[in-house]
Amino acid sequence: MKTFKSLGLILLLFAGLFSGCEDKTEDPKNPLLADAGAEQELVANSLTLLDGSQSVNATGKPLSYKWELVQKPDGAVVQTSSLEKVAVEFATNKVGEYVFKLTVSYLNWTATDTVKLKVVEGAPSKIEAKAGEDREVALGTLVELDGSGSVNETGGVLQFTWAIMEKPEGSVAQLQTPNAAQAKFQPDKAGKYLLKLSVKHQSSVSFDLLEIVVNGAVGGNEAPVLISADILQDRVLENIHVDKEQLFDYLITKDVKVAAKLTVMPGVRIAFEADTKLTISTNGTLIADNKLPQTTIYFQGKSAGKGYWGGIQVESGSEQNLLWGTELRDAGKLGAALKLVSNAKMKVFDTKIHNNAKLGVILQDNANFVEFKQNEVYDNADGPLSIPAKKMVSISSINTLKDGNIKVSPGRIDDGQEHIWPNFSSQYDVLDELLITAASTWAISDGAQVNMGGDKAIRVIQGSKIVLFGLDGKPVKIEGMTKEKGAWRGIYIDNSQGKQSTITKAEIRHAGSNAISGQEPATLKIGTNGKLAVSKTIFDQGKGNGLDATSNGVSLEFQLNSINNHAGHPIVVSTSLVESLDYHTTMENNTKPEVAVDGLIPIAVDNREVIWRGFYGGTGYVIKGLGKNLLIQSGMRLKEGVKIKMQPGTRIDVQDANGRLGYLHLDGGNGEPIVIQGTDETAGSWYGITYSTNHAQNQIRNSKILHAGKVMANNFSAAITVDNVPLGSLIITNALIGKSGQHGIAVAKSSGDVLKASDLTFEEVPGNKIHVW
Repeated sequence: MKTFKSLGLILLLFAGLFSGCEDKTEDPKNPLLADAGAEQELVANSLTLLDGSQSVNATGKPLSYKWELVQKPDGAVVQTSSLEKVAVEFATNKVGEYVFKLTVSYLNWTATDTVKLKVVEGAPSKIEAKAGEDREVALGTLVELDGSGSVNETGGVLQFTWAIMEKPEGSVAQLQTPNAAQAKFQPDKAGKYLLKLSVKHQSSVSFDLLEIVVNGAVGGNEAPVLISADILQDRVLENIHVDKEQLFDYLITKDVKVAAKLTVMPGVRIAFEADTKLTISTNGTLIADNKLPQTTIYFQGKSAGKGYWGGIQVESGSEQNLLWGTELRDAGKLGAALKLVSNAKMKVFDTKIHNNAKLGVILQDNANFVEFKQNEVYDNADGPLSIPAKKMVSISSINTLKDGNIKVSPGRIDDGQEHIWPNFSSQYDVLDELLITAASTWAISDGAQVNMGGDKAIRVIQGSKIVLFGLDGKPVKIEGMTKEKGAWRGIYIDNSQGKQSTITKAEIRHAGSNAISGQEPATLKIGTNGKLAVSKTIFDQGKGNGLDATSNGVSLEFQLNSINNHAGHPIVVSTSLVESLDYHTTMENNTKPEVAVDGLIPIAVDNREVIWRGFYGGTGYVIKGLGKNLLIQSGMRLKEGVKIKMQPGTRIDVQDANGRLGYLHLDGGNGEPIVIQGTDETAGSWYGITYSTNHAQNQIRNSKILHAGKVMANNFSAAITVDNVPLGSLIITNALIGKSGQHGIAVAKSSGDVLKASDLTFEEVPGNKIHVW
């Protein structure tokens, strides 16, 4: 429609117009509801559209429309198209507020609504929608629409949207390619069709209207074939309206069961009456095979609208069941447009499943997709897909799944195979505990996101493994569905049987609702004989500890990770795994900031030195757990900057055991001393360090020993004790001993020259600095 040419101008120079909106006092039995659209803002001398298309007549009959200008600035010149249509074009020359009243009527009923337009100063729009000239066509003509003549002075790309604003009563005509410059539709009733073209560039929008008048009556040969009975014998549905593709070939008027072979030929359009469904019974087969280009097999509602009809339910286990080159829309009353129940099978290829209530597809447990490839599942109210965890392997990565999340339930993978979950636009919502067992592998593609249900866990057991492999800018994400701390339990890896799980460039959040195993919750828990490598991964917002690896037989590689915002410790490990923790691990804003080390297992390693390097950010260790003492039975070195906290009543013992001569070397640096202190920072809270081995590497340099020397009844105490039986030795230089319970250093007189001390500082030592007994 050429703006203000074919419709002409109506110049409204109203005087004494009243302002304000009328209250609605509608008869409660009135089936009408007027909707004048949302408030708009436009620039003076530009064009906008008054849109009453959302008005409702509960009887389903057409409405009559009347627009009135009830408020405008003095002196304003207003230009409109016809005021008795569902949509009206409007422009004015003066800034200010304008109010239009819309009255809709049917029989003796009316309803009203108002809409406010704010006109402001501004530059004229650089785009203008041009839908073409109004025209008249014969019924059965395929109407081609062309908005490519729209004006675009922006240099950018325009977005086009076509919509049918008004059509004859009973028409189910629909637009093809409504989001392209060129669209088309097949009128199915005689009468007037009013179409709207919207063009958009960034925040600028322009509209134009087009009226198509269709002459003629519906011919008898254009009516669809009615299907009102179950299909009990093989049947082929042919394309009846080959040259009129918008017409329905078949109309299913009631629930239909297919108990034979139903073949649907290319180009067939099947419509369904409201609330009906198509069931492929256990002894039936559906073959909708459309491999021809530029054609589609349609399964749709008689009227467009989500949830208009039930959908297709497949009960048949035939591998011949096929949807290829089809489109399923307007369904969902049975829970999805396409539902495969237990033991059903189907191949789905190159199919669009969209505009449905509830889900696009439901695959129940023990149902199978023989293949599900190159499909588009989108714009379904509750998401694209509900599927068991072990069946995701049948969903090819070259599908398009979007507009809502994939619902995963049940959550068991137990077939010993590799299961790769691709990265779709849709995320995964895991509704049950996810169990990977029986030597199976669960792999997540880079960029994919998994959301875990409340208090659910991921358990990887019995020779199984997981592979979370993200990329820079495309991490694998596992989070809680509610996005709150403690939304789900976490990941548990146990009994790996030598198979290493791998987590690389991932982000794991919101875990720790309850303990997965043991007493304390954790985001990541490694159980007995679990094997795991983690690198460049973020652990965040946990309600418990971050990493827990205190079980026997754990194999751990832990490089360049970050553990933040946990309610517990960032890491809890056994003494045997401290060296597996990378110096560059960052740990911030954790309620218990130290790395907790369970001292149950003595440090006892053959033929090498155990080195604790600490962490780049200064995070310290605290010795706690089943073993609260630190027992050193082989060589151990602490590097500069290391901090260790000891709980009350605990000790560090350097011992000779099983032929190993233990030693403890504190190798602090200038400006980066080693600090070993009590957790509660009170004098004499822990017993201290006892050297019971005569080893040249028993050395303390540039270190601080604080809060040790717990007082003992009937015995002396000291922060550091050089034992006499068995004989110990120590070289200590440039060290500070402070807040001891009694003595600073204790050494036996009979031991001889086993203590070599220099440059020592003693602070708040109530006993002897060096006590010789």
